[in-house]
Amino acid sequence: MSIFLGMFGKMDSITDLEKRIEVLRETDSSSYNILKGIYRFDSGHGTQVIPYSFKNKISEYFGKRDSQGNIIEPTEDTISRINNQKIIKVYNKWTGEGSLFNSLRAQRPGISSMDQEKEKKYIHQLVQESEEKCDFCHPEEYTPEDVFGRIRGNYSITAANVAKYDVWSSLVIFNQHNPLNFGLKEFSDYLDTGFAWFEAVNNHSPQFRFPFFIWNCLSRAGASQVHGHSQILMSKDPYARVETQQKAFKLYKLETGDDYFHDLCLAHDSLGLSENKKDFCFFASITPVKEKEMVVITHTKPSTDENVKKTIFKILRCFIDFLGVYSFNLSISCPPIDNEDEFPYLIKIVDRGSLLKPTGDIGGMELYGSSVVADDPYNVMNSIKEHWKQV
Repeated sequence: MSIFLGMFGKMDSITDLEKRIEVLRETDSSSYNILKGIYRFDSGHGTQVIPYSFKNKISEYFGKRDSQGNIIEPTEDTISRINNQKIIKVYNKWTGEGSLFNSLRAQRPGISSMDQEKEKKYIHQLVQESEEKCDFCHPEEYTPEDVFGRIRGNYSITAANVAKYDVWSSLVIFNQHNPLNFGLKEFSDYLDTGFAWFEAVNNHSPQFRFPFFIWNCLSRAGASQVHGHSQILMSKDPYARVETQQKAFKLYKLETGDDYFHDLCLAHDSLGLSENKKDFCFFASITPVKEKEMVVITHTKPSTDENVKKTIFKILRCFIDFLGVYSFNLSISCPPIDNEDEFPYLIKIVDRGSLLKPTGDIGGMELYGSSVVADDPYNVMNSIKEHWKQV
């Protein structure tokens, strides 16, 4: 447990980050030095003047609401928050990742139970309507196979990707049409099938050494088919963002003599955002690419480590069953298949937003500037811990 948690109890908000860092500086210099060695922190206040004629609309747009969507905050309190927005900036000096947290966004209420039920009904209808003419429901008839054939699991099967991302680019197609309907045994099989395909590709073409596993769940996350499936790829060199992580790992070792990913876990743990297990850790990232990003770091292959499998599964089920996240991206960046000691497995899971929202979740800032994040990492980690035993 971090020093801050031990002294102050439950985690509160990313807006308290500077206070947490100051406490760390005074009580745990080792953790403080690691944190400041990886990240740069900054904050400021955005101010403005709201005309009287706009106040009622401001209250309607930004007033705090209860679970039924009713405004429960006095208008003047809402205006006060709007007129004094605290912005937290976090920047990773080794990878170039950065995020902006707005206190106004961080204080927004969660999805109302009414909206969540509406989205569930929409997804149920989407699943039903897409099943009738779904090619993936009959993969051996309506999908191509790789030149070495298909890998068959108990709950999934591989198919070559008609429109390939890369030279070796295929799919793990789930037996279940509904991508959200899976238990631990099904999820374990999806990983097993994908990693068996990585071995098959490397046996066929040994120069392809870098496995990459992606699950884009539903259309908001980039899936072109409703039917449950993941993308599996093998490349000669690591993909661009994976290589950025690898370069940071090597440079950090060269300049500090320490393990970057080990210290990354320690940094998040010192802020009360990490859960450390015997051989791996997971945390709510303070430089998330987008909402609710959770990261798992392990040196053991996810397909062979039951504890890692179960951890990824439980995070996903917490997202779906308790946080109302139905469209998400899951990625697994892997070390080279012939040298697994070189680099850890990085598993990242991120929320892609409600399927009922007409607007995209990323814009020009995310593409060319820094990630702008609404969800507070402390709220995410608290929710995961709160519901962990229920999965």
